[in-house]
Amino acid sequence: MNISILGQFVDVDGVKIHYEKVGTGPRVLLLLPGGIGTSRTDFSIQLSNDKGLDKNLFTMIAWDPPGYGFSRPPQRLYDSDVYKRDAHMAAKLMSQLGYNYYSVLGWSDGAKTGLLMAINYASSIDKLVIWGGNAYVVSQEKRVINAIRDIRIWNPQTRYFYEAVYGNELPVLWNKHCDHYINNLDDICRNQVHNIMSPTFVLHGDLDPLPLEHPLFLCKTIADSRLYRFKSGSHNIHQEFSEEFNKMVTNFLLEDNY
Repeated sequence: MNISILGQFVDVDGVKIHYEKVGTGPRVLLLLPGGIGTSRTDFSIQLSNDKGLDKNLFTMIAWDPPGYGFSRPPQRLYDSDVYKRDAHMAAKLMSQLGYNYYSVLGWSDGAKTGLLMAINYASSIDKLVIWGGNAYVVSQEKRVINAIRDIRIWNPQTRYFYEAVYGNELPVLWNKHCDHYINNLDDICRNQVHNIMSPTFVLHGDLDPLPLEHPLFLCKTIADSRLYRFKSGSHNIHQEFSEEFNKMVTNFLLEDNY
């Protein structure tokens, strides 16, 4: 299986960025995938016609971050500014597409980018929805990442979709991502989270290896925030419990007064 190019390309700061536009609704959403993720590996359900988010309510822009999926080359540059750079590139992508006010949905690494967008591009962000994300990293997470470094132990279906994008490059790219997480990450935006003014919806799976302290910290620190927990959910609650997830997120996004 190969995942074909389903979207379009736009040049952002000299980098060819791949994105998909799905839906025609009045509320614009930017979907930010997780580590080595793409629009379709991570959001195929949300973008689908039958089980996805309502295309008459929302216009969805889902991108492949620089160095991931079809936004290659160049290779992903892993340094201390990688998520700040993603936030800048994502904001500039939306501006170039003509969207100056929108909500952000970010999963895992995409949640880190989403937090930084809400901090640094506040005037453009209507609402923020994040899950599986964090503003800082603790040692427990680094142990978890190292434990799943070997892609042979992944869920076969998960590995199948990523291999469809990266082929034989997958182990190399994933190892680079793991090395970055283990060796370079500590603080992402811990001391800036309190500056987020956008209404924020934090979702969490109680079986997620990501410690509960992260969503609790975010909701304690972001003034206009709420938390919803999936008792049987793991890291990918938007895929495991897509119907409930989509319903909860839709209700939040459609609220005019929060």
